[in-house]
Amino acid sequence: MEDLLKVSRIVVEIANNLNAKDYVNFRSVNKLVHNHQLAGPTDDAYWESKLVEMGLKRVYDKVDEKENEHIISFDGENDNIYDSVTIFDNIRTFTIGDAKETYIKFHKRFQPYCMKLYHGNFTHFFPEKYDEDPLIQVKIFNFISRYNKSNSNDDYQFSRIEQNLKILKEIFVNSVLQEMEANYMSENYEIVGKFIGVLLQCHEETNAVEFFKSKTDPALELNVSNTVFDEGGILNRELFEKSLDIFRDYLNNKIEMVDVLFEDQYPVILQFIESFIQENVLDFFNELFEADDSRLRYMPSIYFLVVQKLCTELKESKNGGPDFRQIVKDFLNMYLEPRIIDYLELQPRELKRQSSLKFQVYQEEVASREKETNEQIYNSLRDQSKMKKSMSDDKNDFLSTFAKMLRIPNSESQKKQEQLQLAYNLNLITNNLQNIKSLVSLDLCCEMIQDAQNRTEEMYRFHTLENVLEIVKSKCQELFKTLVEQLSEQHIKPGFEKATDLLQKYNSNDMDRVELKLEGFETKVEPLVQFTELINIGDIILQMTSIFYKNELVHKNIINKNKDFLNDVVQSKKNFETMLDDFVAEGLNIGINKLMDEVEFVFNTTQLPEDFNPTEKSAQREINPTQCAVKIVELLSNHCFLLTGATDKGTIDVYQQEIAERFFNEIVKHIKKSLISSDGAIFLICDLNFYYDFVAYKLRQKRVVPLFVALKNVGQLYIVSGKDSKELGKMICDVNRFKGIFSQEEIYEFVERRSDWVRVKRDVQKVMYGLGLKDCVVM
Repeated sequence: MEDLLKVSRIVVEIANNLNAKDYVNFRSVNKLVHNHQLAGPTDDAYWESKLVEMGLKRVYDKVDEKENEHIISFDGENDNIYDSVTIFDNIRTFTIGDAKETYIKFHKRFQPYCMKLYHGNFTHFFPEKYDEDPLIQVKIFNFISRYNKSNSNDDYQFSRIEQNLKILKEIFVNSVLQEMEANYMSENYEIVGKFIGVLLQCHEETNAVEFFKSKTDPALELNVSNTVFDEGGILNRELFEKSLDIFRDYLNNKIEMVDVLFEDQYPVILQFIESFIQENVLDFFNELFEADDSRLRYMPSIYFLVVQKLCTELKESKNGGPDFRQIVKDFLNMYLEPRIIDYLELQPRELKRQSSLKFQVYQEEVASREKETNEQIYNSLRDQSKMKKSMSDDKNDFLSTFAKMLRIPNSESQKKQEQLQLAYNLNLITNNLQNIKSLVSLDLCCEMIQDAQNRTEEMYRFHTLENVLEIVKSKCQELFKTLVEQLSEQHIKPGFEKATDLLQKYNSNDMDRVELKLEGFETKVEPLVQFTELINIGDIILQMTSIFYKNELVHKNIINKNKDFLNDVVQSKKNFETMLDDFVAEGLNIGINKLMDEVEFVFNTTQLPEDFNPTEKSAQREINPTQCAVKIVELLSNHCFLLTGATDKGTIDVYQQEIAERFFNEIVKHIKKSLISSDGAIFLICDLNFYYDFVAYKLRQKRVVPLFVALKNVGQLYIVSGKDSKELGKMICDVNRFKGIFSQEEIYEFVERRSDWVRVKRDVQKVMYGLGLKDCVVM
């Protein structure tokens, strides 16, 4: 044996596997071991390893007194700072030179506890001064366990101490739980909180939380009413708030309790509130909405009330931390998100359903009124025709009734039937034109747009929820598309199609062919005037949708018009605008056609032959525009300014220019059909000046003024005396006189309308074709 002790490596290996008491004894076995083999650095390393295992940190220099007072003082005067309750708090570091002395201080405090545990002696385990304070006791338990790690090289002793310490801690924890139960029943919550602190110090967090859960089960039934909707599906806000108040008060009570029991030592309240939301709030919501999806329309109001009551109005929580309310809000958002998405997805569908229904009801009302009016028209005409034949009960198809009547063989009766049918058809068209505004309801469209705007604003309230922001944008865009499609396909398009069809069918001259005169109904209308009212309605609707698009989608960044120019929402808006523009253009074109028909009719019926080819008697009249010219300018004045205020200036200019150009063509046709004498030329010039003044000074459309300047020059072709054939021939050749508006052939056609053409024709042609190059002016 003595030979083995001479081998230092063997001695050190043996020493490292001994507990402190055995190590000290082994070191004293002889002088060689004591003075050489287990002395100096080897001895320091042994004690150092034990301190490291206990969690102390080695430092290489003496620490300044202010930084570590417990290192520099080892005398008995400060021995109280090494109490077993405070020693680990006060001694956290050591130097190589004082490792042994430092370990002795810990050994002195905790080895007696370890020996009690080793022998299973649990009676009077703590000194009397610690016997009534469980917080100190649990702290000592923890320090014993920490100290015992320094005995890990003695596996048997270490394990036995750890095992018995675990048993003692279990006994201790059970007694703490019993004390907690008793004090909780007595509502001594502060004492319960103290014991929870003990459990937490004892690393018994699970027991602490389970105790709290057993007393505050979040699934406990609360007396909350789920009948917050009346029979009509209307939310009773007051009753709903009362239900939320019950939830809020319950949570606030638990927040207070948790702050007393756990303070900020261990997070409990957030987990509890999440469970409460899952098991109570979510169930409450499911019951609210499972009965009827239409209740989802109240989701914005419901959601923000929930956030207010179950987040904003919750008390501050020490246990929940500074971000407590935001975390609760995140929980609410997470669990209510599916319902929010349901609401967002429902809105476009609901707008489509409700708008379709309202448009359908409106069309039925219009059809009903139209049917009633048609019957009145028919009965009035029938009474006038004095027909005694019974009518079919099928009032939906009057034309089939006429067809049956047409089978009557009597020719006189058949003539009356034809008159009746013609009068009926014409008066229907006339009456429908007078009521053209009813084809598109401005009030109903405004109602739809306002409804869509309200829905968009309500949906946009959820844009602060990051997880649903893109869905909010998508559904707001879809809602706008739905609005435009419904306005277009269900109402405006059918209305304008019927309006243009009426315009196309209407012919005021047909009314003059009808022998039966309708009583109580207006039989004369101006179709373009009526259609302009419809244009005005369409323009207002277009402006409203544009304002809605700008204010609700662009300003709120639901759509970026610069980046999303290919977005189908933008395309939908453009298609809507194009559709209206096309209908306006088509209607105006038809209206202008009808206006020109009126102009032609006035020319044909009002322009007397002697106006431009007066007899000796009629030539004595005053030089003023003819009655025909006055009537035509009045007719044009009534139509040219119809669009003012109803649409943009560009459209108005195009409209007025088109009328002026078409009117110019009508004048040319009219001149070519008239017979004009030199005496009557002054009256033609007077009319042409009258037309020029209207275009130049009233319409102020500079683009068409040259046309009417050329027409004034046409008048000069007739005032030249027939005796001056050469001058007349020069005028025909002088194309520059007419600024290229008329070709030489057209000028020749005008000259042919002179009343003396037969007499001057040969001379004029001779002069024309006999002129040299120096006589003709061609530019």
